Amino acid sequence: MHILKFLKIKEQESFKIGKACLFFLFFLPINLVAQIIISGTTKSKDNLLPNVSVVVYQGDSIKGYAYSNDYGFYKISTKNLKDKKFKVSASILGYKEEISKVEAGNKNEITLDFLLDEKLEQLNEVVLESWEKINVKKDTITFKVSAFSDGTKKVVEDLLKNIPGLEITSDGKIKVNGKLIDKLLIEGDDLFDDKYKLLSKNLDANVIKEVQVLNNFEDNPVLKGFQDSEKVAINLKLKEDKKNIWFGNIDAGLGTNSHNNTSANLGLLKKKIKLFNLTSFNDVGNLAVSQVRNTGSIDLSDFTSGKKVEKRAYDFVNIDNIPSSNFSKNEDVFNKSFLNSLSFVTNLSKRIKFRNLTYYTRDDIKKVNFNSVEYFIEPENIKFSENNNIRLNNIAFASDFELSYLTNNKTYFTYNGSLENSPTIKRGNLIVDVNTIQQYQKDKNLNFFNHLNGTKQISETMLLQLYGYFGVNASKQEYAIEPNIFNELFENEEALKTEQKLNTPLNYFGLSTEILGKGKNSEYKITALAKRDVDEIESVFNFENEPAIDSLTNKTLFKRTEFSLVSSYQYALSARFKIKSTLSFSRNYTSINNNDQSLFLINPNFRLNYKLKSFGAFGVTYSFKNNLPQIQYLHNDYILKNYRTFTKGTDEFKAIGNHSFGFYYTYSDFKKQFLVNSFLLHSSSNKSYSTQRFINQNISLNQNVLIDGSNFTNFSLNVSKYISIFSSALKIGLNQSRSETPIIVNNVMSKVLNYNTSYRIQGTTYFDLPVNFKFALQYNNSKGSFDSQIFSNNYLESTLLATLKVSKSLIISADQAFYSLSTNNYFFSNFSVNLNPGRGRFSYALEGHNLTNIRTYSDISISEFQKNETNFNIVGRYLLLNVRYRF
Repeated sequence: MHILKFLKIKEQESFKIGKACLFFLFFLPINLVAQIIISGTTKSKDNLLPNVSVVVYQGDSIKGYAYSNDYGFYKISTKNLKDKKFKVSASILGYKEEISKVEAGNKNEITLDFLLDEKLEQLNEVVLESWEKINVKKDTITFKVSAFSDGTKKVVEDLLKNIPGLEITSDGKIKVNGKLIDKLLIEGDDLFDDKYKLLSKNLDANVIKEVQVLNNFEDNPVLKGFQDSEKVAINLKLKEDKKNIWFGNIDAGLGTNSHNNTSANLGLLKKKIKLFNLTSFNDVGNLAVSQVRNTGSIDLSDFTSGKKVEKRAYDFVNIDNIPSSNFSKNEDVFNKSFLNSLSFVTNLSKRIKFRNLTYYTRDDIKKVNFNSVEYFIEPENIKFSENNNIRLNNIAFASDFELSYLTNNKTYFTYNGSLENSPTIKRGNLIVDVNTIQQYQKDKNLNFFNHLNGTKQISETMLLQLYGYFGVNASKQEYAIEPNIFNELFENEEALKTEQKLNTPLNYFGLSTEILGKGKNSEYKITALAKRDVDEIESVFNFENEPAIDSLTNKTLFKRTEFSLVSSYQYALSARFKIKSTLSFSRNYTSINNNDQSLFLINPNFRLNYKLKSFGAFGVTYSFKNNLPQIQYLHNDYILKNYRTFTKGTDEFKAIGNHSFGFYYTYSDFKKQFLVNSFLLHSSSNKSYSTQRFINQNISLNQNVLIDGSNFTNFSLNVSKYISIFSSALKIGLNQSRSETPIIVNNVMSKVLNYNTSYRIQGTTYFDLPVNFKFALQYNNSKGSFDSQIFSNNYLESTLLATLKVSKSLIISADQAFYSLSTNNYFFSNFSVNLNPGRGRFSYALEGHNLTNIRTYSDISISEFQKNETNFNIVGRYLLLNVRYRF
């Protein structure tokens, strides 16, 4: 009898799992259990009540819940009811809880209204009920980690990927409903500033209790109470047993074929000090330098309170010109990487806070591939092949510190300084067609950044901000080639080594004064800016033990001084309708090798916002911006960039006007987990700096020239929705772009047209079952044309992650990925077994990577007028055993 009962239970569990799998595979609307629909209104004696939480209980179990909308209406679809007797509770802060007992009988739809009585009470702390996955309170959205974790998450980044509305970009940046976050905080404090990838990619996800999205975020306490902010931040709340004590983990991972992935974290969170030490060493594709290196730069002409101006010299030489793969999990990266970072923030007094981040990273990378290059040019296409074997040694050592002081008269000062040293060595063994070439590149980059901010509230309606900065950038590059592949061009011996030395120092400083004011329905800002840049290029090209070649020697000094006045005015026609305009006037004094020029520039900007609480926010923008060329466009003679490419600047110095038009629509309802983010952008210019190129079989000569303008159009739409009937979150994305850029190749001028389209659908299931899934399907199509030649390329990626929770301590997952690149198809298979015995400190994981043992793959990339077909080497099959000890 007991055996029959046991078999029946197992049969029922298997049936449930099977239905979940069928849902995922065929996307059929399978209804797992019978449901009862409960709807009604929530109101007080005088008004309808929004945001009331309505919960369906059966015994001690939660069978469904919802929040009433702006009109006091709610609707609940119940789940897993044993019978049709249950109770429904309605509650909201400030009112007495109302409970109704229900016997549904034969009804499948019930109308139930609630009348709540006001309750006077004082609440010092808001406590989330255990059943609430998401809590929304004004500008703070709180996610309970336990509701979005499947037990396989290792680090914070893995956890954030599982939360609806949060997105991790390919380079590790974090977005909330399409918007990049400003800070990643932990227990309300910022320890990593813009290097927050150190935290998200290394901190053990097991210590996190809640994830908070902070809209209208502002870390300047004087600004915070003065005006609204468009910034977004994420705050990580730790479990209670991790506070006020030392905690961390040691993770030792050893695998077959000498693979390893070892890390150690140490943390201390107390009232007066917060500290983290993060260490990792791996050869499984996780690069260290990418966690501390941020792409892009900020120009003071786009000055916004709180931004830091940090500029780096332009690096001309790069022998690592191999196209990147499309793979999202670094399957083609052969590395040995080490990272150690120490960060802390402490309160020196009630009003003084000090923060420091010091880190050291090292990446030893090996790249091996075969690259076939074809140029679509007249009179006939040019083809050649490259067999690359490149070794890179990237190091980054830096210390970043910040001191902040808040006075008792609403004045706030911060000083931020950082010193970073990042030397790089690249060695390349290259076979071009049948010729062997040895390349050597050595870079030295030393940067010193300084920022001083002061904020003073003058009155209830006026505020003063000061920002000063200065930076020193010392950058040097050495480049050598053996043998002399230019012997026919320069009519000298092939045995001579080719050498080039580049020195590109950059010094800059600036000061801005900003007055902010506000009225009943308006805000204004007046900013006065002054800045000075001194940028240099010194290059020497010669053959071994021979004098420098004059036509390949540069000495360019570029000085730029700018004085600007920026006025901004925002007026609220209503609570929903706002208009904002900005007008910038600037006088620029430039000098290129003592050739002086003065320019007066006007840059307008206009934005219109219309916000409806129930329908989202709409916006229209227009801007016109004058852009001045940087020094890399202005050097007077040729510089060698790689073994076959020389580049030269232009004598024409002119401001390039660019028009930008934009439209956006956003909607966010985190309670219902329904998010929409979309925009349409078009930009165009009458003139542009482009490249005039002369290409033959052995060499490419590129010169910057001023020619007809270009235009660019981009449309993006992302929709995220939690579908309760399927217990699944679904995200659909569409991105389309079109660009038109004129270029000159071998004295033929033509326009390069590029069209790119990307479709993506991804989802996560949250079944109340042992099995759950993550899936994604992405299709990219790119088309282009140049000089009457048309080319296209397709890319398809499909992934499926299935997670089976065998028990509380044993979780098994299988990760499958399919790639279709042009005419080639690839299938990757990975698995992991995670064992967390009881409440012990030890946990174990066994991982299998690339079980199909794919060793090479071929990819095609098309840009401008050329096509690259690249064969990459892939990291072969290996197993990895991890033992983690938490304390």
